[in-house]
This record gives sequence, structure tokens and C-alpha cells, in this order.
Amino acid sequence: MRIWKNVVWAALAALATGTVTASCGGTTKNLCVDRNVQCESPLACDPGDGACKCGGRGGVICPEGFVCDPVANTCQSTKCARVDCSDKFGTSCDVLDGQCKCGGTGGLVCAANEQCNPLTKACAPSVDCRARGCNRNESCDQSTGRCLCGSGSCNATQSCSITSSDGSRMCVANVCKGVACTGANLCDSEDGFCKCNGVVCQSGEACACPAGSDGGTCASAARSCRAGTACLGVTCNNGTTCDPVDGVCKCGGPGGPVCAANQICSLGPPPKCQGGAQCTQPDGGPRSCPSGTSCDPEDGVCKCGGRGGVVCAPMGGADGGSMDPAEVCVQNPNQQACRRPCDIRSPDCPTGTFCYFDSSATTPVAYCAAPTGSQTELNACNSATVCFSTSPAPRSLHCNGLALGTTGLCRAYCDVMAGNAGCLQVPVAQRCLQITGAPVGYGYCQP
Repeated sequence: MRIWKNVVWAALAALATGTVTASCGGTTKNLCVDRNVQCESPLACDPGDGACKCGGRGGVICPEGFVCDPVANTCQSTKCARVDCSDKFGTSCDVLDGQCKCGGTGGLVCAANEQCNPLTKACAPSVDCRARGCNRNESCDQSTGRCLCGSGSCNATQSCSITSSDGSRMCVANVCKGVACTGANLCDSEDGFCKCNGVVCQSGEACACPAGSDGGTCASAARSCRAGTACLGVTCNNGTTCDPVDGVCKCGGPGGPVCAANQICSLGPPPKCQGGAQCTQPDGGPRSCPSGTSCDPEDGVCKCGGRGGVVCAPMGGADGGSMDPAEVCVQNPNQQACRRPCDIRSPDCPTGTFCYFDSSATTPVAYCAAPTGSQTELNACNSATVCFSTSPAPRSLHCNGLALGTTGLCRAYCDVMAGNAGCLQVPVAQRCLQITGAPVGYGYCQP
């Protein structure tokens, strides 16, 4: 009996010894100790695999762009540390790549013409068409917020024009091409006219800054048309007249060319400067310039506006096709512009442009231009190109009686040689009358 008790006690003792040994790590290894692993704070070694982790045993290894937060024992992204999404409404920073996204991490990057809807976490067009103003003849696309001319967008060198009776539109060359403004006027890309804060200054007015402006300089939005004072105390000779826009003596007055000291003013029409070394022919005679242009004494080149003017395109072929006519010079007190000439009775203007006779120009002339308005017959007009009708087909109308400081009335063009047959006789009978100052045969319809 005593022998069996001794055997049982010996077995219990052996079991106890094994348990103590196991509890002290006799069979479980600590890789952090075995490998003498040293981790940089705030990381701690995981004894299970000997790796430095955020949180130590059972923790995680922070990926690139993340650091360990020792308080929360989690990895925090550093990609959003200096990212400010306050200027991108509804977005928050994506901790994976540092971009402002709609929906934050894993969300969407909204395009330039979109903004984030924080409720749906989706990108939507950022422009409200109800509050957006598009250029002339353009319309706002509700789906994208873009201003479209027909189905496409015009670039900075183009404008939108109506091309057919059904209202079709297309982009045409910018109407400011070949336009040189005088004084502080700026060319309006909507209609090609030089304006002062959106207004065409009348004869005797100049585009000027408010009184007391520093050095006479100011933002374009602060300028206005005011009675010109630049000519006070200015005396002009040799047939020239002072231009109130800039106080310079010009041949033919406002809008005319500037003559050099060794030139004389020939009032024409058109008014032009004659003489001068650069503008003298080998036989001693003055150089003759075509299409209303005048010789620039600085370089001897015929320009629209003479000195400091613009060079009009000469006659030339288009891609080996028919010859394009030489451009004509259209001048008024605010600008000089080169335009393609045309005949109102049989116009051959490029697509998107129509033939207009401009009686307000220094030298009245007919030229091709994109319509700048949609005033129909009997409506008032303040520029040659605002009269336009789409019925029964797209066509230009004449601004009859137009002059600087005076508005006119839109009338239909007609051929005087064809008589009244060139005018519609319904709903009222009309006569075809000669346009004052225009070539013989250029007429307008008058009830």
C-alpha cells in the first residue's frame, strides 16, 4: 500500500515540475529576446515574429505614408497632413493618396467643371446654367455647364454665329481679328467694335478714367466715355484736325491717319497722308495706297490708319481655289479694321458672315462681318452689323441713317436697278431707294 502511495506522489511531483517549467517559457520562444530586436519609438516588438509593430504583440506594420499613433496603437496617414480641401466643397482627403475626393477615402475626384454633392457622395456639374452668362448666340449645356455653339465650343479666337434659317450655329473667326483700337478703347469680341467699358464712344468723346486717377490709369471697368479734353490747347496744321480721343492731329479728323512732319494731308476721300521719304515714289510723287489705306511714314507700308495702323490682306488665292479680294480699310474714330469687301446685291461672304454697307465709316464701304445683333426691319440700330433676319432665310439688313451719335432703322437691302421688284410688297408695298453715300445701285426698301 505504501509503495503505491509513493508512486502516486512521484507522478504528481513530476507533473507539477513540468507545469512550472512550461509556464516559465521553457517550450515558448520570445523572438524579440532571442534576436535582441530594438524598435524605434513608438513601435514595439511582437515576440511572436520579432517584427516592430504599432501596438507590439498582435499589432500592425504601418505602410508607407503612415505613422504609428502610440495612444490609439493604430497607424495614421501622413498624406493628408498638409492637404486643405476647404476650397473643394463637400470633399475630404483620401488617406491613401492625399487627394481631395467626394466621399473621402476611396471616393471620386471631381472634374474641373464638377463639384461634390456631400449627400450622395457623387460629382455633379458645378455650373448652374441659370446663373451663367454665355457669349452671343451660345447656350449653356445643362449636363456639363459648358457654353456651346451648336454642338461644340468656340475657342478664344472664335465667336458663335447663326448660319441658317433653322437657327443652326457654328464657330467663326473672331471678329476682333484685324481690329486696332485707339486710346483706352478695347475690342469687344462679341461684335468687333472698340468700346469703352462696353459702350461705343460717340464723336467728340474719349474713353477716360475717373477724375483724380493716379497717373490717369485705371481698370477697364472704371473707364467711361466723356467729352474729350485732349485737344485743349492743340493747334493742327496742313489740313489735319485734332482727335479728342488722344489729342493727336490727324488727316480727316478722328479716326484718320497721322501724318509725319514732312507729309501733307490729302482729304480724299479717303483722307491720306502724302509725301515723306518712305512714302515717296522714285519719281518724287507720293505713294498711292488702295482700299482706303494710307502710307505709314515709319516704314512706307500702306496701312489701315496710316502710321501705327494695321496691314490689310492683299488679294490672294485660298488653297489654290478662287482669288479672294483684297481687304478694305474700315475706319471710325474708335478703331481701324481690315474687312473683306462685298457687294450687297450679290454677296460672296464666307460662311457665318454677311454683307453690310457701313455708312458710319470714315469712308463708307460694304464689307463681310458676322452679325452682332438680331434687330429685324424697322428696329432701331446703333451699328452697321446689328441688323439681321432669319426669315425667310438668314440675311443682313441695312442700318439706314446711321451716323456717329445718331441711330438708324433696319431696312432690307435691294438692287435699285431691279426697281421695286427687289422688295417684298406684303404686308405693305415698298420702294427701292438708293442708299446715300453708297455705290450706285445699292438700295434699301422703304414703305
